[in-house]
Amino acid sequence: MARFDDSQYVILTDADGLANIEDDVLIVLDISRREVDSGKIASALERLHVLTDSVENVRRHREALVFQIGGYDNDPRELPEIPEVRAFFHRLVEEWPHWLWFLHRGVGAIGLLLALLCDVRVVRGAGSYGTEFLNQAQLAAAVADLLDRGNALFATYGITAEEAAESADSAVAELLGEKA
Repeated sequence: MARFDDSQYVILTDADGLANIEDDVLIVLDISRREVDSGKIASALERLHVLTDSVENVRRHREALVFQIGGYDNDPRELPEIPEVRAFFHRLVEEWPHWLWFLHRGVGAIGLLLALLCDVRVVRGAGSYGTEFLNQAQLAAAVADLLDRGNALFATYGITAEEAAESADSAVAELLGEKA
């Protein structure tokens, strides 16, 4: 698992640059509104594929990924309420299912990803919001799908059943608001 401390720094790079990083880093997948509105997932997918192109990258970047979608700051809707964002992520997840292994813990990334994939109700409060999953069976199916399709990566790179289970347990615990 990637560990981060105060000595970390930010590097802006593309897929080629990411492929050459050998340190533990927090990876920010920056997706633009232009990408979302066009529905073209190729650029995001290319960047994600770098994470899975070697056993070293798979291990080095475990729980090191966060994502952001820029260009919606002036939109009053939250990301799970924007059909174009939801459609973009449905397509992206269909092509790259390894999110639960790579998403960073403790920042809400897992909950946001699943809120983009499942039916939710946005609950607004004083200066904040939350999401309520409307269909627990749909949520469970989405998690199961990600885990099932992600297993091919583990088999390919010799990730042990214990490592896979630890990652899955921590992802589910975060989604449920529990400590792993």
